[in-house]
Amino acid sequence: MNYLLNNSLTPIARRKSFDLIEKAVSNIKLKGHKVIFVGISGGQASGTTKISKYFNSRIDRSQIIEELSFYKNDKKERKLQEGDEYLITDINNNYSQKRRKYLIDICFPDSFDYDKFYLTLKKLSEGQKTKIEYFDEEKCEFIPEKDIIIEPVQTPLIIVEGYYIFKDQRVKEMLNLKIYKDVEDDVRLSRLILREEKYLNKDKNAYKIFFDIYAKYFKISFKENIYPYKSGANIQLPDYKIQNENNEIEEDETLEFLIRNLTYFTKKKN
Repeated sequence: MNYLLNNSLTPIARRKSFDLIEKAVSNIKLKGHKVIFVGISGGQASGTTKISKYFNSRIDRSQIIEELSFYKNDKKERKLQEGDEYLITDINNNYSQKRRKYLIDICFPDSFDYDKFYLTLKKLSEGQKTKIEYFDEEKCEFIPEKDIIIEPVQTPLIIVEGYYIFKDQRVKEMLNLKIYKDVEDDVRLSRLILREEKYLNKDKNAYKIFFDIYAKYFKISFKENIYPYKSGANIQLPDYKIQNENNEIEEDETLEFLIRNLTYFTKKKN
């Protein structure tokens, strides 16, 4: 069953939603896992990374695994639509080819090694210490110095964050709780523009390339590979206001409620 938390709910309806979510968390089945996997997904620029980091900062003995840790980078053949070669080959010193390749890549689920992703979660579920690689989105490359080691005995709650984690059936079945961040397309686009501005350098041709990439790849990927799978989430979080002027997450009743329930559940594993 899917529960949508929305700040516009009446107090009675909101209380009922909270009761249902509390029941969903308390009824988590470990499936033989040594850890709890909480999946957080949503469209590009929907705020899943921010929510994941917030949960991680508020829940002791938790850790994040990002889909980006399994990005194939240049070890793949890109699936460009016919006539779209210019999106990568066009010479534009103000908008790096590495960045453009990365933006197109993340629109395809097979840009990520989901075999490795699944096996990593499986190892953690069995209590095995596991190395997680770190991919830097700004540099568009892996940074070995920032790799982390997760020891399930120390971090019994693992937050799994990514675009396609509900699409891959193997990974989806590993998740004990699934959360989808539901954000309108125009809001996500505005955030993508703000995020990408520093790479565009006020170059109108660079902006054109970016909008072409968005229209031809981001929109289609969301429609085909992300949105159809939101119904598989246990909880949908709306795009309520959770940011202050410093771009930090503010106190929010919904998130605090989830954190309290998940924290209690991790303590039961001690």
